[in-house]
Amino acid sequence: MNEIDSQKNAVKWLRIIYPVWAAIGMFSIMYVPSELIDISNPALTASNIAENEILFRLGIAGSLVTQLLVIAAVWFLYKLFYTNYKDATILVAIFALVGVPIDMLSTANELMVLDALDQPDQVVDLIKQSRKGTSIATIFWGLWLLPIGYMIIKSPLFPRLIGWLVILAGAAYTIMAFASLLNIKGPIISALDYLTFGELIWMLWVMILGARWKALEH
Repeated sequence: MNEIDSQKNAVKWLRIIYPVWAAIGMFSIMYVPSELIDISNPALTASNIAENEILFRLGIAGSLVTQLLVIAAVWFLYKLFYTNYKDATILVAIFALVGVPIDMLSTANELMVLDALDQPDQVVDLIKQSRKGTSIATIFWGLWLLPIGYMIIKSPLFPRLIGWLVILAGAAYTIMAFASLLNIKGPIISALDYLTFGELIWMLWVMILGARWKALEH
């Protein structure tokens, strides 16, 4: 397989991985917590989890699967960009593969919640601890987007604007993660959340439009 064929194969797999990643991520990170968890009401949270244990376990499984998909995405991003941007692809791998075990361990710790359902306050404490771990992992999720954005800007395969949006998303994720860990709040921190859509725009571009292969002919 020549270089261009290898790149096309990488994009093909990213077009599969990204939507699966997004769907499972929304289920486990957004839907399940919104249905079961109310940090301000420990008794209700413990009751919800006890009554919907399967859903809670599926949320944990989904979070773990998304991290496995991160590893797969890193591999195909490596295949896509490595030839021309060796150092940047290595940085992506380092940042992503540091964040993955941190988040997986934090997610797995949520299993302890199931052994503490008769102690609602402890249930909420365990969930808070898990979220702190996720915040630490988010630092690396933000950092890994910076070299990805750089490679998108430099590559003729994708619009430069997408790369800048990805860099802004990475910076926003990293700043928000530190803000969460340090309990810093405010309208500026809240506004940063909108910048994270740069990552989604990149994923949608790959899923819908792929890459501009004709640019390699010039």
